[in-house]
Amino acid sequence: MKEGFISDKRRVSYLRATYSRIYRGKSVLIEGGFGAGKTRFLELLQPKKLHAIWVESLFNIHETLASILKELNYDTTATYRRTPQYLKMICNLSNCFIIIDEASDLDTRVWPYLKRIIDAGVPIIFAGLPMVRTYLTHNHPDILSRLKTLILYPIVVEDFILEYKDIQQEAIEQIYMAVRGDMRKFKELCTDCRDRAKELNYKFVDINLALEFISDLPPQ
Repeated sequence: MKEGFISDKRRVSYLRATYSRIYRGKSVLIEGGFGAGKTRFLELLQPKKLHAIWVESLFNIHETLASILKELNYDTTATYRRTPQYLKMICNLSNCFIIIDEASDLDTRVWPYLKRIIDAGVPIIFAGLPMVRTYLTHNHPDILSRLKTLILYPIVVEDFILEYKDIQQEAIEQIYMAVRGDMRKFKELCTDCRDRAKELNYKFVDINLALEFISDLPPQ
């Protein structure tokens, strides 16, 4: 936790939450826009006595399963015929966890296999853009229900939370998600909310006030 940007409370909290999930055989989705620091966060994951297996998200299912075992020094060949055998072997693994960065690039046919691995108690830490959660919501809600979603915000948003004490953190987070990472719109909407709060003699911008402005945004 002493490295890099892991000095702000949110990321320290997320790191602890991720460790807790890994040790209990549970999986996590790290969500964030471009430049939020998702890959850097993954690189900091070093739970004691557990081996991290990094998986290339561009692989098909045969290559994915074979590469996981190859990281553990198994002699594997990526073929359709051996896929059921490899899946069973991976589901029986212990003392390791799987990391998949750029999860939005995953072949849609890979997800059912990953579900089997998750259900076997082999932790998978996914990291990707918000579209990953959107895809799972519509196509694999059962997988999404198995994941703890942690949202990373760019440092500029973290700084905004620290600077503007009159906006509740939950309100800022909802505004950021609504503008899909557009920082110009983000700052503009925060300013509008603060101005409206002053008009109403509110001491701070709460989530309800923020949602009033968010609902007026044009569809994206």
